Amino acid sequence: MSDKVLIVEDEDITGKFLKKALEDEKIDVEWMKNGKEAADKFKKGAYDLVVLDIILPGLKGDVVLERIREIDPYVVVVVYTNNINDHTMMSKFINLGVDAYINKGAGADLRKTVKIIKDKLEPFSLDEAHDLIDNINSNNNIEEE
Repeated sequence: MSDKVLIVEDEDITGKFLKKALEDEKIDVEWMKNGKEAADKFKKGAYDLVVLDIILPGLKGDVVLERIREIDPYVVVVVYTNNINDHTMMSKFINLGVDAYINKGAGADLRKTVKIIKDKLEPFSLDEAHDLIDNINSNNNIEEE
């Protein structure tokens, strides 16, 4: 089962490149250009991660994030924007529980962006996941004795 990512990005070139780069990594991607349509389509459990621009037609990214958080407070959301220096907007995103910011400006590196997204999809290595499970199991055994 592959990870499912929703990209909400109105710029054609940016959306196409990011979608293709993620698909090349065997990630299932859906791309939407309109904030209202993305918010209306979002369903709990349908996506593992959302890549969200701030300036969008329909609804701005902060309103889209508010609606997403009402539906699924735990989905990973990465803000992908040129407006990273808008401190008021960034504060609002922090309060809404955004998981990461990626600058998509002229100096942005697509490979680095894909790596950040993949790392958010797989926060633990296989060894770390096994260690965590072993730790949980050993704690449960101690409490049962």
